[in-house]
Parts: sequence; structure tokens; C-alpha cells
Amino acid sequence: MNSYERVMTSLKFEEPDRVPIAEFVIDRKVYTALMPEARTQYDFDVKMGMDVLQARAWYKIVSEQGSSFTDEWGIVYTRNVEAVPHPVKPAYSDLGFLKDFKVPDPDLPERLDTLPQLVADHKGGRAIAYALRAMFLWSANLVGLDNLLEYMYTEPRFVHDLFDTLVEAQTRLAVNAVRAGADIIVETDDVAFNTGPLMSPQMFDTFITPRLKRFADAVHEAGGYFLKHTDGNIMKLVDSFIAAGADGLQSIDPIAGMSMGEMKQKYGKKLSLWGNIDCGGLLTDGTPEDVERAVIDCIRQGAPGGGFVLMSSNSIPHSAKPENYQALLDAGRTYGTYPISV
Repeated sequence: MNSYERVMTSLKFEEPDRVPIAEFVIDRKVYTALMPEARTQYDFDVKMGMDVLQARAWYKIVSEQGSSFTDEWGIVYTRNVEAVPHPVKPAYSDLGFLKDFKVPDPDLPERLDTLPQLVADHKGGRAIAYALRAMFLWSANLVGLDNLLEYMYTEPRFVHDLFDTLVEAQTRLAVNAVRAGADIIVETDDVAFNTGPLMSPQMFDTFITPRLKRFADAVHEAGGYFLKHTDGNIMKLVDSFIAAGADGLQSIDPIAGMSMGEMKQKYGKKLSLWGNIDCGGLLTDGTPEDVERAVIDCIRQGAPGGGFVLMSSNSIPHSAKPENYQALLDAGRTYGTYPISV
């Protein structure tokens, strides 16, 4: 099988020739240590034979302030050693902003980032993913996470209106990506702490599940698969993800108590499971031998019957040892051949 066939077979809960391997974000320090000639993660992914290649929704920087910057949503971020910058200041403090608020135009061609290149070079040979947020984290960054969670109780109409505004635009962007050639839409709203969801399942089903279903339905209608990403402990929300139409779940975070074995037993024929090698303590502080054992255990639990993609429990951070990430890739190819025998 080629990479595309391998991933599509797994998404259909069938066994491919081997376990697909993917990684959505790899810190530059890690991939250049393993492949000095790689100018971008794209170069690394292609040359390393990754089964999934990913583009991400692109938004321009409108102003720079030293190590911080403001994007076109009006959100202030600070740069750090990690690949993904951290939001430090919400865009708005007055709920009245929504009356005149306009989501950055989802139909601009540049929103698709590197997707056209991926499609031109790899369509049908590699699975092509496109990552974007549906509504929750954009809302949290617009008004502040603590404020947003409070508004769900005190200003529910505002939250409903805000979510509707955002999900309508982001659904258009997701559909544009599928029509441009993306096979998989990765929705990247984190909705949990390590200890559990950021809100009750009831609140999630009131505010998010119906809108996430509209998002997923549109992706499916356009011909794409829908992969839900969130780290944290989301056991109380898995049924809601399924009700919303998710085809798969990433990252199944072991640091948050998420078990690949438990997820496979309960949901292995309802959700494709993408994960779940610990990207924190293990890849940062462990040894290649520790990583190999973790990969074997993960494959043993997640791979039988298909519906499994091997990757980290979130992303590959700056702190990860390059030799540990190489051990993950090597072990995946060594022990991931079907029929699984580890």
C-alpha cells in the first residue's frame, strides 16, 4: 500500500499493510537534528516517509511588538521556543464587540497555506490533512478563556451568537480545504485539562456538540474525514464527539490518564484512534529503549483490527530528544506490520 491507501484503510476500520505514522507539529530543533538538510517540517515529513502531510489555516500578523505579535483576529501572542506561539492577551474586553465583529475572511486563498502544494505533489500518494479551529479556542482567545467559561452561565445568548458566527466561517474554510484536495480535516479546539473537561458534558452538548455536528456534516458532505484533536482527559466527552460525527480522535493523552487500551475497547469501531506516545516526560526524559517499549505497547493495544494511527500524544516539543523521536519512528515501522504480532 502507499501512504494514502494505508491511512484510508485504517480510517475504515480495516487493517492496512502496516500501522500508519503521522505527526502534525514537530519542533524545528528536533527535525533538523535528525535531518540537517530539512528546511521545513514538510521536507522532513516527505523524506521520512510520513503517511500524513498537513497544512494549517493561515492568518497574517498585523503588528509586531518585540517578542510579541498581534494577528488579524486582534489576539496578542508571545513567541517562545515552541513551534506554536502562546496567546497572552484577548482581543476584546467588551461583549458589545460582537455586533460589528467580522471573522477573517475564510474564502481568501492564502487561508489554505501549503495545501495546494501538498495536493499538487502528493494527492493519492499521501493522506493530506488540513488543521483549523471550529469555534471554541478562537472564542477563548477573543474574550479570554476564564471569561468565556463564565459567560456560558451568565451570558449564554452571547456565547451562542459568538459560536454561530465563528463556526459558520470556519465550516466554509474546512469545506474549501476539502474541495481543494484535503482528505482529512483536523479540528484543533482543546477542550480539557489533564483532570477532565473544561466544562460539564451537559454544557458541551448545549453549546458545542450541535455546532460541531454542523461542521462535521459539511466536511463529510464535501467528501472529507473529520478528525477531532484535543489533549487532556476527555473520557466524559467522547460520546459527544461521536454524536457530532467525528471519524477519529487525536491525541489520547496518557499524561491525562487516557488509555489507548481502554479507548480501543470502548470506541475502537466508532473512532479511529490517533496517538498516544507521551510527548512530555517520555520523549523528553526517557531513553530510546523506553520509547520503543511504549510504542510496542501502544501498537499492541491500538492496532489490531485497524482504526489506529501511531503518533505522539500531542506534538513533538522543543524539549524532546531527537533520538527519542527517531526511536518512535523506527519502532513504529519495525513492530507495526500487520498482522500485529507484538
